[in-house]
Amino acid sequence: MVVKVSAGLMAGDCQDFDIQLEDHAKAEFLSQSYEKIHRMDTGKATRTGHIRVGREAVLFYAPLPVLPFANSAFVSHFDITLADDSSKLFYADVLACGRAARGERFKYRLYRSRVRIHQQGSLLYADNLRFAPQENPYGYEGLTQYEGRTHLGTYIFMNFPLSEDELRSFIARRNLPNSCLTGITAFAPHCFCVKILAQGSECLVKLQDQLKEMLRALS
Repeated sequence: MVVKVSAGLMAGDCQDFDIQLEDHAKAEFLSQSYEKIHRMDTGKATRTGHIRVGREAVLFYAPLPVLPFANSAFVSHFDITLADDSSKLFYADVLACGRAARGERFKYRLYRSRVRIHQQGSLLYADNLRFAPQENPYGYEGLTQYEGRTHLGTYIFMNFPLSEDELRSFIARRNLPNSCLTGITAFAPHCFCVKILAQGSECLVKLQDQLKEMLRALS
């Protein structure tokens, strides 16, 4: 668990993660609270991650949600390398629209997240997410965006012995609120990306924990 003494990320803060799992290792990466990105009049906070998962190793990267305050800016870039198709990864990322209860829906300046996953030298997955609400005259509330929801959950599954039908069935049995919108993409054998739009973070955090428990039984 990453323990931080500050109340969250401030302008100019830079986090640099380097996670190396040896062959046959099993590990879980957690955070102690929601990641608060505080208001900043100028500048930004950054996070860079380099992850390598060895053969027959298993990594659960599942921090709690990111909460960007009004006028904040945050840039994240993760490069992940899997040794081969025996390397297993569960990667979770939940982003809030801001402090909705305080009237700060999409009041942040920038949220940029880039994730690239390689396996045996081949790029299997790339996600380049950029939200800049103050630059977008159309906003992020409407059709093809958040569609009135407040949170976006992203869950990536790599090389667990799990079929698409099994994953769909598992999520369907979780009884997510009817307001949730869910999509599943299969991008390689036994490799999936699930994205969910939800009203609130509680159901996404609960689902994240349930997914981890299910995957532990498969690893």
